[in-house]
Amino acid sequence: MGNRLIGYGSYLPERVVANQDFEKIMDTSDEWIVTRTGMRERHFARDDETVVDMATIAAQRALDNAGLTIDDIDLVIVANVSAELDFPSVGCQVLGRLGAKNNAPAFDVRGACTGFIYALHCARGFFTSGMHRRIMLIGAEKMSRFIDYNDRSTAVLFGDGAGALIFEHSTSSYSGIIDTVIMSDGTEFDMLHGSPDHHIMMNGPETYKKAVQLMPDAANYIMEHAGITADNVDWIIPHQANLRIIQSCAQRLEFPLEKILVTVDKHANTSGASGVLALAYAFDNDIIKRGQLILYPAFGSGLTWGAALIRV
Repeated sequence: MGNRLIGYGSYLPERVVANQDFEKIMDTSDEWIVTRTGMRERHFARDDETVVDMATIAAQRALDNAGLTIDDIDLVIVANVSAELDFPSVGCQVLGRLGAKNNAPAFDVRGACTGFIYALHCARGFFTSGMHRRIMLIGAEKMSRFIDYNDRSTAVLFGDGAGALIFEHSTSSYSGIIDTVIMSDGTEFDMLHGSPDHHIMMNGPETYKKAVQLMPDAANYIMEHAGITADNVDWIIPHQANLRIIQSCAQRLEFPLEKILVTVDKHANTSGASGVLALAYAFDNDIIKRGQLILYPAFGSGLTWGAALIRV
């Protein structure tokens, strides 16, 4: 069984934090941040605003966009690493908030910045097996919880937000989630990880080297597996980690920059919510058209990396 995209939704917190706000509290500048990351602003959730709050709003907006109710969904998968509670899953809490009565299963995946591709991979498998017919995928993160304002190299990199996509079964195998590939290498987890005091620990130069190698590798792998080239792809929506990483990946893939969707300047790095927020932004601003082919590569803590091919 194939699948097709039938709804999307997103949520960004009201508070916008510009680079100039960091200038007031640490030794940094707008020029330094823009030059090294391409980031200009990001959204931070309120102290009393949780991952579940944001995920629930994005989910409801996706349902409204698809013309469905929560009981029309028979599986929820959430990509997340920043939930305030260790358990239950964000997915179960979202179902509860939306008043689901159909006892649909829900679970979270912890693939960090690659998390939404891990969720897409799971959904593709469930559709292929015929086990589920209508699946909601959510990426939701409150990365501001982990910011160490004494570390200027990482403090400016992250933002908060949530996005949701709804796919349903289809007889066509050439629409929706066409293909996915996910990989990991736990031997190098020290390169990028969370600390016991809930701060982000990152070796920036080494993380950059790995990202610009493994994201294009995953993208090339999935194109070869699908029997296509970059010429067949309408848009690349890369994980929005850093503009320099995005530009380097585009160069390695020989893909024109005008067909790379960039939102890192507006959202910064929202980890597992990055790709779905970028896609929602593209839909909201009439950048991407229905029927176009999207390539979505990502790299994150784990180390994890992968890519998805989606016809929207």
